[in-house]
Amino acid sequence: MAVAREVQPEALVSVGGGSTHDTAKGMATLRAEGGDIHDYEIHFEPPDKVFIPSLTRLKIPILTVPTTMGGAELSRGAGFTDQRLGRKIVVADPGTIPRTILIDGKALATTPTSILVSTAMGQLRIAVETVYSRRHNPIGDALALHAITRLVRYLPRCAAKDIHDLLQIKTAACMASLANIGGLGLNTAAAHHVGGLYNVPHGEANAILLPHTMRFNLEASAERQVLIAEAMGINTGGMSPHTAGLAAADAVAQLCQQLGLPPRLRDVDVPQEGLAAIAAATLHDRALATNPMPITEVGPILSVLQAAW
Repeated sequence: MAVAREVQPEALVSVGGGSTHDTAKGMATLRAEGGDIHDYEIHFEPPDKVFIPSLTRLKIPILTVPTTMGGAELSRGAGFTDQRLGRKIVVADPGTIPRTILIDGKALATTPTSILVSTAMGQLRIAVETVYSRRHNPIGDALALHAITRLVRYLPRCAAKDIHDLLQIKTAACMASLANIGGLGLNTAAAHHVGGLYNVPHGEANAILLPHTMRFNLEASAERQVLIAEAMGINTGGMSPHTAGLAAADAVAQLCQQLGLPPRLRDVDVPQEGLAAIAAATLHDRALATNPMPITEVGPILSVLQAAW
């Protein structure tokens, strides 16, 4: 912001992943609205009340060149870690949706495979939570389920850095973000604060938590998780919805293992004594508003974190 005030740019160009794109969004918001980024934070009251500040001033245009499989460039949302508060705050400013997005396979190929696959798993999480969100809808289903199918198919090829395959993965990742018109859930909420409190990359946090949050939500979303299992290529014939959902969660865990991602929170240096702080911060995250299982206290969150630890 100090540089932006001095330069007075006509546009912002963001090259990189979600942190870079969110920084550009925050800069655009503050240049137009003034004040402090906390003034525009989304507030959430469990189980489902969300308060979003209205931001209407004209923003300078943002142009993005994504170099990861994340989808931050496709949304108005931006997350910022506040170490003093011990949690991540989220801002949603429609004026900061990038004006131009340049997706280039060669740019993607410059990124280490570990980052590509973890950010892609973060997009798989969006697709999964979109399908069983309490506000799921046919349009979201169509995009999210197709994204799941393509990610499961192409992600194991990522390490070869073939441009065609990278663009297939990125396309599926974009579809997951575009599918999210009905809300997310516990996985997104908890991953925000695993990353914010313990400096865990967002994709890795999402990948570690996803099998556990799928199992946690199974009681309230078994029929929807059958769709996820089928999109992953699992033969659900003869399975009960509950069994199919468990098979989908197991398949996600196996995919993470195949991709070489860390399987547990302890493997990314999250201390066991820190789980309570993560759970407390998660309880105030807006993504919980559409989780299939309503959550009004820290206990259920903590149980999922302990299972993932």
